[in-house]
Amino acid sequence: MLLYKIIVPIISLAFIAYSFNQYKQGKNTIFETVLWSMIWLGIAAIAIFPDFITDSIAKIFGIKSNINAIIFVGLGLLFFIQYNLFVAIKRQNKVITELVKKLALKEQEKKE
Repeated sequence: MLLYKIIVPIISLAFIAYSFNQYKQGKNTIFETVLWSMIWLGIAAIAIFPDFITDSIAKIFGIKSNINAIIFVGLGLLFFIQYNLFVAIKRQNKVITELVKKLALKEQEKKE
């Protein structure tokens, strides 16, 4: 057994435990905890059964090479996460702008 087949699952379990700890402290939602747990379980599974999982992913997407399948799926996930971050930042900017407007109007009313 190769060393990474031992180290990667241990690291994955550590991050899963960290995610649950963040949830217990109220810093993460249940959705975030489940999402990160699934991602880390997937990473551990690929480390333990690399050929079986990557070949299955390649067959599902109709890609000839399992390495290319992993790269495409990884890029797809990264683009999805990036898009969600972009939407969240836009939403946050809108909320901040509205808050600043309300505070400025209240400040102006106090001066008058």
